[in-house]
Amino acid sequence: MKIQRLFYSTLVMLLIAGCATMDKSECREADWQMIGLEDGARGRLVSYVGNHREACAEYGVTPDLASYERGHANGVREFCTDSNGFRLGRAGRRYNGVCPTGLQGQFLAAYETGRELYQLSSDISRLQRDVNDMQEELAALTEQHQGVETMLVSAALSVKDRKILLDRFKQLQSQIAGLEIDIRDFELEAARRQGEYDVLNAAHGY
Repeated sequence: MKIQRLFYSTLVMLLIAGCATMDKSECREADWQMIGLEDGARGRLVSYVGNHREACAEYGVTPDLASYERGHANGVREFCTDSNGFRLGRAGRRYNGVCPTGLQGQFLAAYETGRELYQLSSDISRLQRDVNDMQEELAALTEQHQGVETMLVSAALSVKDRKILLDRFKQLQSQIAGLEIDIRDFELEAARRQGEYDVLNAAHGY
């Protein structure tokens, strides 16, 4: 029990430490303008300073908000470029509205292009997974169909049993035909979206 309690206590301490944005030495030696610059350049909102305030409160350190805001404003200008907007959207990450009005237009245009590529890529992957799943199901149904066909041809069956097997044979035929149509449709849709992806990816210029 003591070992278990020690394990959980250590785990909690690690989790708390993992949530803190700054440690003791970082808080006491902080260059708040540089920290603001770094946070802004990472696309974080100016309110992120609250995380630093919480982390440093334990050590009796309060962030220099004016310095942080000056650095943050410069960092945001580094972040709010069309290339960063594209990368953010392409990775499927959410835009939190950090860019000022003067820079937001170009950033958002590139972000939307990246986001569209991300969505197309996700759709293509999903369609391919669906096709793979249906192909596995088709293989299993085909095996069942062949087994029923073998029994119909070779086994000595009563009229009742033969009718049951024949009905099952027809049911499997129908399921197989429907799956083959679905697979073809999904493959065509995946190819269509791949074409859209290729055209957009070649034209974006970021």
